[in-house]
Amino acid sequence: MKTSRRIATALAAVLLFAALPACGPKFDEMSPSQIYDYGESEFNDRSFSNAIEAYEALIDLYPFSTYVTQAELRIADSYFARKRWAEAAVAYEDFVERHPTNAAVPHCLHRLGLSHHKQKLAIDRDQAETHLAEQTLTRLVTQYPDYPDREDAEEKLREAREDLAARERYIARFYWREKEYYASLQRFERVVRDYSDTKFYAESLYYAGACLLRLDEGAEAKRRLDLLLAKFPDDRYADKARKLLDDTSDHAS
Repeated sequence: MKTSRRIATALAAVLLFAALPACGPKFDEMSPSQIYDYGESEFNDRSFSNAIEAYEALIDLYPFSTYVTQAELRIADSYFARKRWAEAAVAYEDFVERHPTNAAVPHCLHRLGLSHHKQKLAIDRDQAETHLAEQTLTRLVTQYPDYPDREDAEEKLREAREDLAARERYIARFYWREKEYYASLQRFERVVRDYSDTKFYAESLYYAGACLLRLDEGAEAKRRLDLLLAKFPDDRYADKARKLLDDTSDHAS
C-alpha cells in the first residue's frame, strides 16, 4: 500500500512538472513528498543544481517535514558530486552536528574528510585542510571500526599524516640548513612524537640526534640515535647514525 501511494505521489509530481516546462516547478504549490521526489529525480539524473534547489525549498517551506533530514544529506552529497569541496564540507559538518546519532554520520565523516583532503595545499603552504582531514578521518576510523569503506578512509588518513609529517620535515630541514639547530630540533621532534608511523620517522630520529649534538646535549642525542639503530638497523639513516656516534666517541676520547 505504501509503495502504491509513493508511486502515485511521484507520478503526480511528474505530471505537475510536465505541465510547467517554461517556468519550472512551483515548490510552494507542491507537497513535501512531491518536492522531495522531484529533487531525487534531478539527483539521480545528476542535475545537482536543480536537486539542491529542490531540497533547499523543501527545508524552507516545510522545516518540520520528515523529509528534511534526508534533504540535508542530499544537499551535501550533491555538492560533493559537483566537486564543490568547500560547500560539501560545510554541509556534511552541519549534518553531523544536527544529527549526531543518525545512521548516515559515518558516511558524512568520510565525505567530510575527503572534502578537506581535496582542498589540501602543497607542503610549503598552510596545512589547515590537511589537519582537518586527519582529525575527521581519525574520528571516523576510531568511532566506527565497522564502517564499510574503512579501507579507503584509512588510506586517505595515511596520506594526510604523511603530508603533515612532510610539512614538519620541510621546515625542520630549512632550519637545519640555516644552522638554527634548536628550531630544527623542535620540528624533527614533532615528527618523532606525532608521526612515528610515517616514512619520515627514521630520518627525524637521526636529525634530532644530530641537532642535539650540536646543542651539546650528548646524552639525549645518543638516546635518539640508539632508538634509530634499534628500530631501523638497515635504514640508510642507521648507517649515518653509527658514523655520527663513532665520530662523537672519537672526539670524546
